[in-house]
Amino acid sequence: MNGNILDTKWSTEDNKVVVTRSQDVQAILDHAKEKQIGGHNRKSDMRHVMSIPFVIAELWMKECGANLGSHEFAAYAKKKLMSGEYSKLMVHGY
Repeated sequence: MNGNILDTKWSTEDNKVVVTRSQDVQAILDHAKEKQIGGHNRKSDMRHVMSIPFVIAELWMKECGANLGSHEFAAYAKKKLMSGEYSKLMVHGY
């Protein structure tokens, strides 16, 4: 499994459907680390700030109640990344 594939498993527990999502994120972490080491072009108006695995994005959307791509989600993701807990997802920072 690479960092772009989600694994979804369905089961039942106490008459409820339980969905478990997982993702091997090592390729995403390796890519972010390579980009950190390589630096970035400061002449550009845009830069690669972070790489967020799908399973983390799904979790954050649920936590903040916002959709991926919305301003609310971007602000929440920035807050999570700046907390230090998810620093390995950072590429060039804010």
